[in-house]
Amino acid sequence: MSVALVASVVSLVDSIDLTVLTMYGYQRHFAVVTPRNALAVPEDIAERIRSLPDTGSVYPARPAFTVVKTIFGKMPFVVFGLPPQGRAEILQRCGLRIASGRLPRDGRPEVALSAEIARNRRLHLGDVVLEPNSEDSYSLVPVRLVGTLQGPVWLATTSESFVRAHFPVAPRALVVTSRDPDRQGALDRALERAVPRARSRVWTYRALVRDTREALSSLYLILAVVIAIIVFSIAFLTGMLANIYFTQRLPEFATLAAIGWQRRALLLRVLGETALLCTVGWAVGALATVGLLSAIKSWIMHPRGLLLEPLDVAAYRFTLPLPITITLFALVAVWLRLKRLDPVSIIERRQ
Repeated sequence: MSVALVASVVSLVDSIDLTVLTMYGYQRHFAVVTPRNALAVPEDIAERIRSLPDTGSVYPARPAFTVVKTIFGKMPFVVFGLPPQGRAEILQRCGLRIASGRLPRDGRPEVALSAEIARNRRLHLGDVVLEPNSEDSYSLVPVRLVGTLQGPVWLATTSESFVRAHFPVAPRALVVTSRDPDRQGALDRALERAVPRARSRVWTYRALVRDTREALSSLYLILAVVIAIIVFSIAFLTGMLANIYFTQRLPEFATLAAIGWQRRALLLRVLGETALLCTVGWAVGALATVGLLSAIKSWIMHPRGLLLEPLDVAAYRFTLPLPITITLFALVAVWLRLKRLDPVSIIERRQ
């Protein structure tokens, strides 16, 4: 039960990290450069970007915005307005394909979303995604869902000409891909060095991971403290139970001591029994947790477009102190009793 408690809590907290890295995971495949205090990336910076050795394609991009619901509230999500050629390359880079419907036509109020986003927003083909009266997903005219995308990352896209016509103050960003897809990370680092931060900002996957880890560091610290309290409390309780169980087995241990067993050997026997029980208990708890989290993912999270990983290795790593600490507490409790063990008097009382 303690393994299920700790692993479930950590998995739910880790789903925040998983959600952010999945939602914005498209940054693995291309970088985005946005202007600062301007409506467009300065031309001299654009030329500098094109001159980098690893730069492949550079496409103009204009954003609209929608939201995705998560377990920690609404998160903004970019709808990339791209020209047809850029949209085709980005979809290929991200490994996305049309699951239903079609891609938006140029200049039309249409959008294509990843199927996970559509499920998260409970949208179907033909539904309005952006509209004038929406505070979270604004557009001057209603924009309808015409296609869903299937693949390893989430993406939302419309035509660049539509955004240019209906979002006059939308910043004109640049989407930058590398010549070799395997060199995208190297290009990201080169962009971060080449683009002056005072004039433009570079959005990369490496920066996303770093910012996410920094944002969640305090949460993970609190989580570690809470788990430490849980582990200590459970270990202390189990140590007391081990003391009670040892009391019930005093005649057995007294007999073993009387026939020549040393206290060290008795203590090693207790260690072996306790370690075996804790190991089996941890394994059963881990399997039960996988089943529980899989059920939660299938019945609660997935239908709502929320993310949860039942096989989160980090979550089960947090449970490893449980069997170790429980064994140590139980061993100390029994050791204190063994120090005062008088086998002769116990056997006499039994007779």
